[in-house]
Amino acid sequence: MWRSLLFLPVLVCFFSLSGLQAQATISKLNSDFGYTDKGDSIEFIFGQQQKITVSGVEVILSKRINEINEVNVAGDFNDWKPDIPKFQMNKAGSLFKLTINKGTLGKRGETKQFKFVLNHKYWVEPPEEAQNKFTGKDKNTNLTLKL
Repeated sequence: MWRSLLFLPVLVCFFSLSGLQAQATISKLNSDFGYTDKGDSIEFIFGQQQKITVSGVEVILSKRINEINEVNVAGDFNDWKPDIPKFQMNKAGSLFKLTINKGTLGKRGETKQFKFVLNHKYWVEPPEEAQNKFTGKDKNTNLTLKL
């Protein structure tokens, strides 16, 4: 019986540490908005938010999703050109996704800026909750990613 009682604190400690580790993993996954780091590549993801802001107008995405024919990624890695076919995202259910090799985006350790562009002309502002956004001297706010 004493052995069982001694083992109990070890189990409690293990599950507590596991919970903290899982919480840290979830926090890391949610800390960067608009993409997931896949090791040698970046997977851009658009459509997980409920609202988007385009030209200062807030739009409920679910009500207008059928009007979106294309989503492209534009950033300092492609001279902010929203019409390059390589950066056109693919529809995956209710999301748009695109996986690009990190070498195409820049050098390891660099921080890059980007935005999503709808139908080649509507630039989506980063959401308020995005922690990986940056506002430059020009007052434009973009999402960032670290290679």
